[in-house]
Amino acid sequence: MAMTSYRLHRPDALRTLTRAMITAAGWNEAEAKETAEHLVLANLSGHDSHGVGMLPLYFNALADGNLTPHAKPAIRSEAGPFLIVDGNVALGQPTARLAVDRAVAIAQTGGVAVLNLLDAHHIGRIGHYSEVAAAAGLISVFWVNVAGRPPIVAPFAAKQARFGTNPISTGIPVPGGAPLILDFATSRMAHGKARVALNKGVTVPEGYIIDGEGRPTVEPKHVFPQAIPGLPLGALLPFGDHKGAGLSLIAELLSAGLMGAARIDEKPHRSWIINSLFGVLIDPARLEPDAELRRQRIESYLAFVRAAAPQDPSQPVLAPGDKERATRTERERDGIPLDDETWSQIVAAARAHGVDAESF
Repeated sequence: MAMTSYRLHRPDALRTLTRAMITAAGWNEAEAKETAEHLVLANLSGHDSHGVGMLPLYFNALADGNLTPHAKPAIRSEAGPFLIVDGNVALGQPTARLAVDRAVAIAQTGGVAVLNLLDAHHIGRIGHYSEVAAAAGLISVFWVNVAGRPPIVAPFAAKQARFGTNPISTGIPVPGGAPLILDFATSRMAHGKARVALNKGVTVPEGYIIDGEGRPTVEPKHVFPQAIPGLPLGALLPFGDHKGAGLSLIAELLSAGLMGAARIDEKPHRSWIINSLFGVLIDPARLEPDAELRRQRIESYLAFVRAAAPQDPSQPVLAPGDKERATRTERERDGIPLDDETWSQIVAAARAHGVDAESF
C-alpha cells in the first residue's frame, strides 16, 4: 500500500469550516456550532476516526435523503429519574448533547438520571458525553449501538459479523482536577480508525480484521464494501475475545433493543449511521458529600497506579484520559493532521454546498 501525505490544519479553521458547511446544508447556527466543537475536539484528542473526517459521510447521508436538517429530537417521556428521547435520525452531535444536558439537570436535582436516546444519527465520540457529565460534576456510564448499516464486528469464534462497534464510555469527575474518561469500542479497533487507515493507505495490526472468508488480514479494505466490490464483507474482531463480544451484545440490547430502536440486524439503509444511547448519570456527592475526600481517594489511587514501573521507560503508565489531554495540547499548538484523501473528501462535500474548504 502506498502511504499518502498529510498536512496540518489549525483547529479554529476546521471549526469555522465545519460550521460553514453545516449551515450551508440547512442546519441552524447552534447545531452547526455544537457539531463543529465536537468533531474538532475529537481530532484534537487524537481520535481522527470521529473527527472532521466524518463530514463526507454525513453529507452522503444528506444527499441520499437519510439525514435532513428538518429532523429534530423530541422528549418522549420524563418521569422521575427516567428520560427517554426520540432522536428522529436528527443530526447526532446536537441531538445527543441535548439529551445528555437534560439528563445532567435531572441528576443534579435528584442525584441520578437514566437516559435512553433512541435513533439519533451518528452521535460521534462517546467519551465527549462523559466529559460533559464530568464537567457538571457527575459520574456517567454510556452504552451505544450502531445500526442503519451492515454488521461489522464478528462475535467471538464466528467468521461473520453480527455486531456494530458498540462503544462504551465511563467518566468519573475529580474535584479540582482532570476527570477520568474511559471510552472504547467493543471491537479491537473502531470502524472509523479502519477508515483512517484505508484513507492513509496503511495496514492495520494483525488480529484486528478478518476477510469475507473469515481469514486474518491486515488490509482495512475488507471492512468497507465500496473498497471490495463483488467480494463478501469481512469483519472487525471484538477486543478480548468473548469479553468484548459480550459487552457489544449487552450494549445493543440496553441502548436499542429494549426500547425497540433501530438494531444492527435490521435491513440497513443506504447511508444511515444510527446510534441509540443508554446512560446512567450519578451525582457522586450523594455517595460521598466531602469533595476533598473524594479528590484525595481518587488521586491517591491514581498515584499508586501511575507509579508502577513501566515496561518501556519512554512509555509511562497512564490513566484513562491522560493520552487525550496530552494530544490536545500538542495539536492545539501544532495543528491537526489530515491525510490528503480525507481532506479531498471534505473539500468535495463542501463544494457540493457552495463552500470553498481551501479558503479556510
